[in-house]
Amino acid sequence: MATKEAPVRKKPEVRKSTVIKNSTASPRPRKAAVKKAVIKGEFEDLVVAPVKKKNEPPKVVLLMLLTALLSSTITYAVTSNSQSSSNSSANSGTFTEVTAGKVALTEPELKDAVKQLGIDVYWAGPVKDAKYTLSVPADGQAYVRYLPNGQGIDDTKPNYVVIATYTTTDAFTATQAAGNTSNGVTFLNPEGAAVYYSKETPTNVYVAYPNLNYQIEVFDPIAATALDIASKAGALRLVK
Repeated sequence: MATKEAPVRKKPEVRKSTVIKNSTASPRPRKAAVKKAVIKGEFEDLVVAPVKKKNEPPKVVLLMLLTALLSSTITYAVTSNSQSSSNSSANSGTFTEVTAGKVALTEPELKDAVKQLGIDVYWAGPVKDAKYTLSVPADGQAYVRYLPNGQGIDDTKPNYVVIATYTTTDAFTATQAAGNTSNGVTFLNPEGAAVYYSKETPTNVYVAYPNLNYQIEVFDPIAATALDIASKAGALRLVK
């Protein structure tokens, strides 16, 4: 009995793609992700919305980074410029030296220098027998350093009270929201100003008043003193 051969199945033909590939064509570039401008200048245009969870909003984190940066450089900003300075009055120094923190100023001289600059500068008021330095390293930044008994202008160590004024858009909202971060503490002082400090750097306390585009930093080597200045009603005022 003859055996039947198994039928041979034909291999199905592979249909060729009708899409014509152009090997010379460059791949379509991807659109770059647009990054929102969060900050401009020192703190300008930094607006932090109220948050529910700690460390969630990137704007608050940026504020904290900027705060840490300013806190670490505030003493340097007002003391490095005092090198090769003298204890002379403003009359014996040029106005450039005065605004670089190189001249120890009396209260009237400080007020006159601020008036000539035409800017808003905050301080904690006069102290008996003290003198002051005024440092304006950049637009939107001003530092008033206290020199007890008029001494210490050449001392670059963080041994003195410094009141800094930063031009800051929506400063009240940003300062209040910073308390939502870890180690952050925020409250309202008797004047309704937002007060903020980090538990890691309690010697640097920040104050911002509603509807004012200024953030005021109070530095004191004794943390309790810095907090006391920032908390008291009327303690911070314009130099005028």
